[in-house]
Amino acid sequence: MSKPIEIDRNSPIPAYYQIARDLRNRIIRHEWTTNERMPSEVELSERYGVSRITLRQAMAELEKDGLLMRMRGRGTFVCGDPTPYVNDLSYSIVSGDRITQAYSVSAKVVEKRIVTDLFPDVSENLLLSPNDRAVYVKRLFYLKGKPFAIGQSHIPAKLAPGLEDAPLVNNSISITLAQKYNCHVERVEDYIEAVRSTQSECNLLKCAYDAPLILIRGVSYLEDGQPLEYSSTFWSGDTVRLHITLKHSKNGFSVEP
Repeated sequence: MSKPIEIDRNSPIPAYYQIARDLRNRIIRHEWTTNERMPSEVELSERYGVSRITLRQAMAELEKDGLLMRMRGRGTFVCGDPTPYVNDLSYSIVSGDRITQAYSVSAKVVEKRIVTDLFPDVSENLLLSPNDRAVYVKRLFYLKGKPFAIGQSHIPAKLAPGLEDAPLVNNSISITLAQKYNCHVERVEDYIEAVRSTQSECNLLKCAYDAPLILIRGVSYLEDGQPLEYSSTFWSGDTVRLHITLKHSKNGFSVEP
């Protein structure tokens, strides 16, 4: 068994979560394979230098995520597929393509309504006045039936009249805007940052409080430069990897389309 990580006692991330993340990574690297028995709680707690209570909390996180299964009298075994979902930073998470089908990715609309009291960042990014309205859409994305991302979008109501009452095509905002409102995205500007989950996000993603999340916040634009959608997507940091391809040119490296 490889050497465990050294627990950072000064980190705001709880020790049990650091252990859970390390064990998950080691399972992904196939240090233990499916149906293989894990080392005992005593052995793991000694190796990580923590109490058995802390170690049990870490194991419980992986058990909740379907990576481990405890069998009374026999021990704890690896189960399920720990391979992370790889997103190519495409504009739509659920589009019915072969990648999302292979990963069994689906979406559910949690909330969809007209909003009038817009936050300043929404107004600024969508170039809306205080009297303008926007359609707010909140979706929960599932990977093999388990929540792994939260998407929140604002769309100017004048560009998509009635969107608040209409069903989304394939649960995709981009496809709906293109097919029903003839609004085709020409350009997207995204910013990526690491954040910690709030209680609300924990409840939806069923993760630990303060768990690491990947936040992608951005704006999509029409061909004439008009902002179409301001979105924020929170990805489960332990479930998702972001993929990007850079291509060399005379001007240096650039993102390959």
